[in-house]
Amino acid sequence: MKKWAVLLLAVCGLCACTHSLKSAVKNGAIAPAFNDTLLTGDYLWVRGLGAANPAHTSDSQRRIMSREAAIAHAYQRATEVLYGTELDSHVQVVDAISVGSTIDSSATGVIQQMELVSTEYLDDGGCTVIMRLSRERLKQAGLDPEGNKK
Repeated sequence: MKKWAVLLLAVCGLCACTHSLKSAVKNGAIAPAFNDTLLTGDYLWVRGLGAANPAHTSDSQRRIMSREAAIAHAYQRATEVLYGTELDSHVQVVDAISVGSTIDSSATGVIQQMELVSTEYLDDGGCTVIMRLSRERLKQAGLDPEGNKK
């Protein structure tokens, strides 16, 4: 009977994990492929990435600041999914060679009550976080992540 209980618990654990984003870290670096956003029946999941500033000499400072950058990036992704984004792109070409390219993006809206689910650090001090926002809270705010504003 104990074997069945352990097996059932393991299956439930696997099912619970399948609804979230998988790790974006492989061998201490950013994995070659991963998802940035995922919409499930219960949550909007977003991933944020933050790079460490090489000018910071302390490992703690690099980790803290890259984590804050990753959280801000996750908020930006959630805002883009829910409200859309505006892009403005400029490319300067001289003698048929691109010598400068900028892309400016802006997003409107405030994402509140997002939950930080996981934090992973890269070998170089960078960080990746996974955050989620309940679809129930989105409904209360009058938002439908599949593109229909209520």
